[in-house]
Parts: sequence; C-alpha cells; structure tokens
Amino acid sequence: MRSKSWLAMFVGSVLAVVLLSASAPAAATPDKEDPTAWQFAITPYIWLPSLSGSMKLEPSAGDASGNLDNSSDNSLENLDFVGMLDLQVRKGQWSLLADVIYLDFSDNGTAQFPGALPGGGEWTTAADWQLQALVFEFAGAYSVWREGGGNLDLLAGIRYTTLEGEASLDIAGPLPDWVRSPTYSKTESYVDPIIGLRGNLGLGQKWFLPYYFDVGGFGVDADLTLQAFAGIGYHFADWFSTVLGYRYLYYDFGGESELMEDLSLYGGTLGFNFTF
Repeated sequence: MRSKSWLAMFVGSVLAVVLLSASAPAAATPDKEDPTAWQFAITPYIWLPSLSGSMKLEPSAGDASGNLDNSSDNSLENLDFVGMLDLQVRKGQWSLLADVIYLDFSDNGTAQFPGALPGGGEWTTAADWQLQALVFEFAGAYSVWREGGGNLDLLAGIRYTTLEGEASLDIAGPLPDWVRSPTYSKTESYVDPIIGLRGNLGLGQKWFLPYYFDVGGFGVDADLTLQAFAGIGYHFADWFSTVLGYRYLYYDFGGESELMEDLSLYGGTLGFNFTF
C-alpha cells in the first residue's frame, strides 16, 4: 500500500538521524538559560491513529437521511497518507506553539437509513468511505513554573479543522426510491478557541515526561473539542531528543454539522525534537 512505502522511508531516515545522534558525544546542558535568548524547536513526528466517528449522509431534498460508522482500528491498512509537524518558539517565560496534522483515511462500513422502509423500518447497505482531515493549532503560552528540567505552561489559542468526507453506497441494480444518488460528499471547516496546559517533568539529566491537555469549542463551531497527550522522552544531546507517547483528539460537532456527528483520533506517537 502507498502509506506503507513512504512511511518505511520516513522511519528509516529518522532512525538514521537518531543513531548518528546517539553515537555522537552528548553536549552538556547549560545550568542556566539566558532569559533574553530565543529558542526554536522543530518536531516532525509519526502518529498512526485509530479513528472512531459517525458520518452523516445528508441527501438533497426528498431523500432519506442516514449515517455511516467510520470506526477504523487498523491504521496501517486504512491510512492512505499522514503528515505531522510541531513548531515552537520561546523567549523567557513566553512561547508560541504551532502544530499541523494531515490525515487521509479510507475504509468500508455499513450505512444506516432509519425510517426509510415502509412502516418506518431501517434500511442498511454496505458503503465505502473516505475522510480527509487537516488540523492546524496555534497558541500562545506562559510558564507559571519552571525549575530544573520541569515546567508548567498555561496556553490559549485556536484549533482550525477542515474535514472532507465521501461515501459511496454499494448498491447493485436500480436505486431504491428513497436514494437519489449512491454517492455523498461534504466539506466543512471549524475554527474553535482552546485553552489548556502543557509541560515536562524531569527525570534526571536525560529522561523526561512531557504532557499536554486542552479543551475548547464552547459552541463557537464545535460544541466540544479536547486533546490530551502524555509520553516519555530522552535527551540524546542538548539539541536533540525523542519522545514516545499517546495522543487523543476528540470533537463533538453537535447537530448543526452536516458532515460529522463526532470524531475521535487516538494512538501512539513517536516524535523527534530538534532545538536550536
């Protein structure tokens, strides 16, 4: 599959960097950081999430409406493409954060049309679906605690999300009277405020525990959106570290969305942090 080939190349390239970094002498971490100095961090990372959600099959006037379960637990089989990058800029207690995620899922499932049959019965049929998601987050943060290798930052920002969903009903023969077209497609965008916290807990000179949590939406676009992350990291040098963790991203789009009722993305991550 296309996703497996480019993923193998990416992982191989990053592992080569990790091995070179691990074999190089580790630079000593300064005891005190210059509060007036700018610090930049770039973190490409791998996230192969499972997906759980419900796509709305909103027809044109006169057709029966339905829904399609978008659950997908086999990331490597159902992910057609992924791309992630995290950027951070810090000066003293203040920092700016940016995170970009692109996901392209495809799978098959069962479409349900409640009340479509005579007498109010439910009609179901197999369907192929595709869901593309672009998530961009931008936030500002302020450190309320920073000591040794640990810190706690409070943050506020926005989460911009674009979802493009397509579904194709697997119907052999003439279409039922309540289905005008076997294909459904919809694109929607959401801009939601978020507030949260993030930080690290130091475990000696090399190991650390990063964490992150935000909540938002508040009915602006999504009724609710939240994200959580926890992991464990290791400093190979003062300019390079890796982080292994688990990430969860959730949306409740409410009744106004014509594409999705809700969406959850969850799974393990592996990140490679370059600081300069």
